[in-house]
Amino acid sequence: MRDPFTLDATGATLTIRATPKASKTAVTGVVALEGDATALGLRVAAPPVDGAANDEVVRFVAKQLRVGRGAVTLVAGQTSRVKRLRIEGEAAAVEAALRALLS
Repeated sequence: MRDPFTLDATGATLTIRATPKASKTAVTGVVALEGDATALGLRVAAPPVDGAANDEVVRFVAKQLRVGRGAVTLVAGQTSRVKRLRIEGEAAAVEAALRALLS
């Protein structure tokens, strides 16, 4: 199964499949999408109202990866369950943090 992220010189792009209104925000594992694509499954405690779930996704990912909130940006999927996040930082450090999150 492919990784749900791609790396480049300035960081990574992470695909997430969010499920809002959960009892708590937590990673559920890697889930399959169409074709051979994958996403990080994420239960989100916030409801999908006024961007609250998106804010919670960004906050949670930044905390789990130990990067500043400003280093994580929602680049696609503002109104969709499947979202793409851009994580800025040194590529090797971002990759190590993402692999730890996936395990």
